[in-house]
Amino acid sequence: MKSELLMTRDYSSALIAEKIIRAVQPDNADLPPGTCISMDVTGLSLRIRITSSDPLPSLLRTIDDLLACIQVAEHASTDLK
Repeated sequence: MKSELLMTRDYSSALIAEKIIRAVQPDNADLPPGTCISMDVTGLSLRIRITSSDPLPSLLRTIDDLLACIQVAEHASTDLK
């Protein structure tokens, strides 16, 4: 069974959203087989799409890991308001 998550995070500028993508991309390089993460910026929003053919607990761990990485990148950015 394939699962999909669509998530949007809003920022004060598109530049910040782009910085977040660049900061977390290396963490997404070694994904489990059958899992795909795509991210793009639309306006002031970072859009994230995760698809996975893995069991739901594995997908939830991937989501949790990605959100933790995003949170670290957000805290590291001095531009966030």
